[in-house]
Amino acid sequence: MTAQLTADQASDFLISLAKEHKEDHVDVLTERGESLSVKVFRGKVEKVDQSNAQGVGVRVVREGRTGLAFTERLTAPALERAFGEARENARLMDPTEVILPEAPPPTPDPAGLGLYNPALETVGGQELGAFALAMEQAARQAAPQVAEVPYAVASLGWGETRLVSSRGVEYRQRSNRAGGYCSALLTAGDRRKSGQYGWSSRTWEPEAAQRVGHEAVRRGHELLEARAIPGGRFAVVFDEYTAPEMLGLFLGAFSAEAAQKGQSRLAGRLGEEIAWKGITLTDLPHKPGAGGSRYLDGEGVPTKDLDLIREGRFASFLYHIESARKEGRSSTGHASRGLGGGVSTTFHNLALPLGSHSLEALCAQPERCLLVTELEGAAGCNALSGDISIGVQGFWMEQGQRVQAVESVTIAGNFFDLLKGIQAVGDRYQPNLSRLFIPALLVDSMAVSG
Repeated sequence: MTAQLTADQASDFLISLAKEHKEDHVDVLTERGESLSVKVFRGKVEKVDQSNAQGVGVRVVREGRTGLAFTERLTAPALERAFGEARENARLMDPTEVILPEAPPPTPDPAGLGLYNPALETVGGQELGAFALAMEQAARQAAPQVAEVPYAVASLGWGETRLVSSRGVEYRQRSNRAGGYCSALLTAGDRRKSGQYGWSSRTWEPEAAQRVGHEAVRRGHELLEARAIPGGRFAVVFDEYTAPEMLGLFLGAFSAEAAQKGQSRLAGRLGEEIAWKGITLTDLPHKPGAGGSRYLDGEGVPTKDLDLIREGRFASFLYHIESARKEGRSSTGHASRGLGGGVSTTFHNLALPLGSHSLEALCAQPERCLLVTELEGAAGCNALSGDISIGVQGFWMEQGQRVQAVESVTIAGNFFDLLKGIQAVGDRYQPNLSRLFIPALLVDSMAVSG
């Protein structure tokens, strides 16, 4: 039987093959991880899912031609086949602008980013089951209108990536998290509404179970009396949960690669005013505890803080090596790469500084507004044109007071108009682990149809 190698041994083996075959531009990405989740229903554990995965992806660059291959079998014969496939794929591809980077200066220890909490290693299936049961029980007892709790699950997961190259790059990073999610079904007469809420943290907090169950019910309960509203153009407030979701739908516009392919309306607009002058949007790759933090990107390029929007003006695209070289620039350290795919553009942790307004204060600024607390899918949103047409749930507000919950409401507009129409910013981020640190936003006007 062929010996199974560890992930580290597999990547080192591939680098040794590169040296043996005199391939000077080779990098190897290894990924491994485990996850455990426990789902309960009506006071009993219904399902336990446990999985682990690992794999190796190899990239060979020969005279600008890039070949990729990957394998989940970490044996010498499987790795040799993958390496051979990457070399052959490189021979068949068209030339590009890719040159693998030299080893960077020494980076700080990634453990300092706070992405891995060893204390979570003591959490197992028993603790997850107890958390899920507590969530379900809290939801069932939160309101008499609760008819069912169809989904209550607690989960735990960890992952590790390692990037090494024939050019001297070596970078390893680990992360883990615990989470819980609850969905509650409420009824009142012939009306049925669901409320959902989730929690995600790197600290094990058994007491969070009650909070999640109660919040799921609260959100559903608020919608039991929801009804449509007349259409028109109104101010809209996105809360601290929906504001990052909304902006996240259109962040591909800041990719240099997208602009080079004619897929971004920001092409040729560097330095132009594209947002309210109070908006500065910054990528923070070294933000402690944030989901996208890292010291090297997916190609081994050092990461650093970068303004995408500075005081309302478009300040920079996001570049990886190939897109940067097409414009005679250096990579900004925004490459992402999976085991089986090529390099794409990503952000790390986007942050918009907190403002001074509570959510209630934002809603009180206009005479009337729509407070959006949930987005209902993005089928009508076009990242290329920036067009927005999306169903929402939330509340109709007058003089800062909630008049009614709303349903069957669609908001429409354009992302680039939304950026310019921002009037004020909230004073808190949503509490769960995230890569998008965007507070609540007050937008002056959007089309609302009931």
